[in-house]
Amino acid sequence: MRTPLLISGLIACRPHLPVDRVVLYDVDTDALAMVAALAEAMLVRSGRPFVVQTTTSAPEAFAGASFVITSIRVGGLGGRIIDEQVPLHYGVVGQETTGPGGWAMALRTIPVLVEYAAQVQRAAPDAWIINFTNPAGLITQALVAAGTSRVIGICDSPPALGRRIAGYLGVAEGDLALDYLGLNHLGWVRAAWAGGVDRLPEILSSDDAIRAVYGRPLFTPEEVRRLGLLPNEYLQYYYHHDEIVRRLREAPQTRGQAIAEVAARLRAAVQQAIVRGADPLPAYEAAVFARRSSYMATETGQHRDLAMMGGHVGGGYAQAALDVIEALRHPNGTELIVNVAADKGIEDLEPDDVVEVPCRIGPAGPRPRRMGALPAAVRELVLGVKAYERATVAAALGRRWTDAVAALALHPLVPSAEIAAKIAEEYRRWHAPFLQYLR
Repeated sequence: MRTPLLISGLIACRPHLPVDRVVLYDVDTDALAMVAALAEAMLVRSGRPFVVQTTTSAPEAFAGASFVITSIRVGGLGGRIIDEQVPLHYGVVGQETTGPGGWAMALRTIPVLVEYAAQVQRAAPDAWIINFTNPAGLITQALVAAGTSRVIGICDSPPALGRRIAGYLGVAEGDLALDYLGLNHLGWVRAAWAGGVDRLPEILSSDDAIRAVYGRPLFTPEEVRRLGLLPNEYLQYYYHHDEIVRRLREAPQTRGQAIAEVAARLRAAVQQAIVRGADPLPAYEAAVFARRSSYMATETGQHRDLAMMGGHVGGGYAQAALDVIEALRHPNGTELIVNVAADKGIEDLEPDDVVEVPCRIGPAGPRPRRMGALPAAVRELVLGVKAYERATVAAALGRRWTDAVAALALHPLVPSAEIAAKIAEEYRRWHAPFLQYLR
């Protein structure tokens, strides 16, 4: 769904980002053909500023690359639906990146992406891997632990929060600097600097300001003020866990099922457009809007409109990837919030722990800003989730099932080792073909 947005962004960036060739790789030939058709329509509209090729050979795709952008889903959307459904039976949130769902997805993904990274290092040793395979922070941690040094994990949540803060304050996005720290989908804004002044106290003092920044009822103004920080939207799964579980259980379908329906409609519409010789892009734009507008709609009880999306249906992960590519090429670098090894970026964590913090990114790679210690209000939660991430990565790289189950029991959202074992065994039954590597 996101790849055509990336192609569109590369076309728009062409004057200052000299792209020669984009290679699309997939093991799903139908998906590859669909995305290629959409890319072709975009290239025709824009006068073919660069070449787009397709391949089902990973070494062929990686050869000569400057950047490799990874977005894979081992087990497909069917796997995501299982990831979401299983924990709900046990009163635990069912979400693709947070809690047991993220654990199951990571276990399927880590060995596959580690092998891809090894192939990238052989075929294009100078290439940067830009990872937005979810759960992005945990997967990036696995790549770092496996010896991949030229990797940056990305997520669109922090920059989206920054854009909303800048919009409320009436300042240009480039004139706002966030003190943002934590892990992927587990981060907080500690300060919002504009014109040398921290404007966060101004936001925290106003109910209307807090509501405007989030756009939807994610957190109450009272709980945000008690925290003294602006939490990432994914913190709702921790702060409002039981209420969200109730809403997800009552929903007619999971998020994965809704996305699968959108994807199926898109494939059919693109195929029909190709047969008729029509433009497939309107169908794609409608599908992107349907997907983005329904994001977290069950959890919040509200769909997003164009204003909540920043006035357009594009952007998101594709823009985050483009920002990193441009920063890596910029002689003076650019500060972006990304997922990288901490390197003392957060004092409470180890240097090789992957964290989500502002980094100065330039030709030499990312350099994390020193953020100091974690705020007391969130320290225990971050350390707990990081312990779970470390253990999950170690179990996957060591190929040990019992260690993987023990890792799941460490997650703050899993109420007991007994529940962890039950969830894990159910996942093992459903995902058997992808988890056989675990002994």
